[in-house]
This record gives sequence, C-alpha cells and structure tokens, in this order.
Amino acid sequence: MDRIRMKAVILAGGKGIDLHPLTQTRPKPMITLLGKPLLEYLIVELKEVGLTDILIVTGYKGEQIRNHFKKGRDFGVTIQYAEQGEKEGIEAALVAAEESVSNDTEFLLLFGDIVSENGLIQRTLNAFENTQADMAMALTLQGDKGDFGIVEIDSMGFVKKAGLKEERTTSSGNYIDAGCFVMRSDILEDIKQGKSLTQAINTRIESGAKVAAAIWEKEWYDIGKPWNIIQANMMLLSKVQESRISKGVKLESNVVLKGVVIIKENTVISSGTVLNGPIYIGPNTYIGNNVLIRDHSSIGEKSLVGFGSEIKNSVLFNGTKIYRLCYVGDSVLGADTILSSGVITVNTETPRKKIEMTIGGKKIKTNLKKLGAIIGDKCEIGVNTLIFPGRRIDSGSIILPGTKIEEDIENKN
Repeated sequence: MDRIRMKAVILAGGKGIDLHPLTQTRPKPMITLLGKPLLEYLIVELKEVGLTDILIVTGYKGEQIRNHFKKGRDFGVTIQYAEQGEKEGIEAALVAAEESVSNDTEFLLLFGDIVSENGLIQRTLNAFENTQADMAMALTLQGDKGDFGIVEIDSMGFVKKAGLKEERTTSSGNYIDAGCFVMRSDILEDIKQGKSLTQAINTRIESGAKVAAAIWEKEWYDIGKPWNIIQANMMLLSKVQESRISKGVKLESNVVLKGVVIIKENTVISSGTVLNGPIYIGPNTYIGNNVLIRDHSSIGEKSLVGFGSEIKNSVLFNGTKIYRLCYVGDSVLGADTILSSGVITVNTETPRKKIEMTIGGKKIKTNLKKLGAIIGDKCEIGVNTLIFPGRRIDSGSIILPGTKIEEDIENKN
C-alpha cells in the first residue's frame, strides 16, 4: 500500500435526528467544540498521518460543510465532494463515493461524527500494514452497538464476525466499531447489490479475507445523542496541557485563573471573575463581573456572559448571550441563543437519580446523574425561567418570563 496515495472518505451526510434541536440548523459534523467543527478534527488528523486526498460525502445541509472547508487549501489537504442524495444510511453514502475510489485498491473510511483522542487513524493504518491484512477496522469497548452490533475477534487479532446482536460474556469483550476502517474498494460491488456494509465484510471474511482488528483503548465518542457533545468537549479539554491566552485579551483586576484556560483574541474578562479550568473561551467574547466559569466549559466566539452568572461543564455555541445571575450547568446552548437574567438550568433530579431524555418519542436513559438543558439556535428564554433536567428546546423558540419548563419545547413555526 502506498499510504500517500490512499484516499480518505468521510461520511458526513446523515440528518442526526437524535441530536435535535442542535441538528435542526446544521449537519452533525459541523457541531463545534473548542472553536472547531467535529469534521475539522478528522481532517487535521488525516493530514498528520499523511492522507491529504479526501472525499467528503455530504447530504443533509451539506452546503455548510462545502462552504466551510471548500477545496481544503486552508487545511493543507485536497477535498472533493460527493452528494449522497435523498437516500439515507452508510450504504447510500458509500455508493455515492464509488466513482471517486473505483480506481484504488483500498481506501480509508471515516464516519464524520466520531471524536477520539488523537491516534485512532494511525492505529487503524498500523493494524492494516503490520498484519498484511486485506482490510482493517478500529474497535472500541465504549458506546452502544450501533449499526454494526458486536464485533467478534479471534486470538490472532482478526475479525471473525461483525453484527452480532447479543452482548458476549467471554473474555473477548463486547467490541463495537469505532468508525474508522481500511476498506477494499471492490467491496462496494457487494453493497450495490443490496448488502449492508456489515454483511459485505462478513462475506469477505467467510471467503478467506483477513480483516485486522485495531483495538482502541483510549477515549472515543460517537456523537449520536446530545449528551455526547458534553462528554466529547470534556475529553478534548482534559487533554490540553497548558494555558493559552491570545494577544488582545483584556484581563481586568482581580480576575482569578485556576487550571488550564484557553482564551482567544479580543476577549474581555471583567473584574471579580473566576475562571476554573480546563475551559475554552472563543474570540471577541465578553465576560462580565463576578462570573464563575468552571469544569470543562466551552464558550463560542462573540458570546456574552453577564454579571454573577455561573457556567459549568457546558458547551455554548457562537453568539450565545447569558445575562445576569443565570446558572448553566451540564448543558448545550445553540448559536445566537439568549438567556435573560435569572434563567436556571436544573441539572439534577430530586430525589437524585439518573436522568432520562425523550428522543424519537421514547424515554432514553442517559446514565448521567447530571444533565441540564439542550437548547437550539436563536432561542430567547425569558427572565427567571426554570428549565428541568434533560429538557430540549427547539431552535427559534421564544419562552415567556417566569416559565417553568417541565417538558420538551417543540417549535411549530
């Protein structure tokens, strides 16, 4: 294999319905953490391992991806695009990519909604090269069974079968795919004939092909549910080793900095504020007096946090405005959303228990004892509103002052 010539294919066309309201206005791979879309982290890692020829398969709101990354020049790579069209699913996306990879023996396949510690792509390539396998797939013990189900491996480190539905109790573990593969291009023929990717892989294994298992034991998240955004943000911030305060940042008197902080250019931190890292604050942001920002919080560019407010373990997208005396805990706030004075996101149940969210009309267990609100873009939340744990508020919603939000808010506009 000539790695330099291997094409990387990123699947980025899904609708991400389970992530509503955050994907009502953006494709899932354009969710931003620490100032960069999820997709950018993958592109940066591809460049680091020497794979600069990239195909992105877009679909839902794909123009946002194309407008941001263009032809890849600003990122040191070459990007082409394929359109998935109306058909959904991994297989439809792979069929859309066929023309671009048909002349290659193999290609690297990435799902566009994964976030991991650095090294997942390199680990997959190493497994492929070192075992002289026909294909390779990264496996992790984290997450749910997803589309691939449980993946069984043998004692030599090769995949025996994918798509097992029942969890295993043996020492081989309950491995699932980690969204990174080295694929033979001719596998697309099977997919065009109606097989799922899992079936196509199993067919190859049954006919004697070797599929190397690249075991990934570091942190990894499939951004499939809203709380995964908070978890991935926490992971990324926890890996930052030293503070970075950009030029043009104004720190007024009596500002207290603890732990690792990243503060981008032209941001103002007013007196009396405590920044307890690791935290990220984007450029052109204003933090008012006596604010507390702590525990893995990430605040997007051109945001505002007013006097006496507290932000804890939360992700605020660009242009959010949090006015006086608010509490935002374990929450995600969409772009250009406004929280008027005194808004409280309650992040624990009383009595204490694991929080559930309603997704797709069903109650889903989050396995979290702390989870606040998930609020879409361009919402306006009135003064002294109380939002119960795990509630979702659709993009564009307007909430009247003094409201107690006990159920999800769907915007019918």
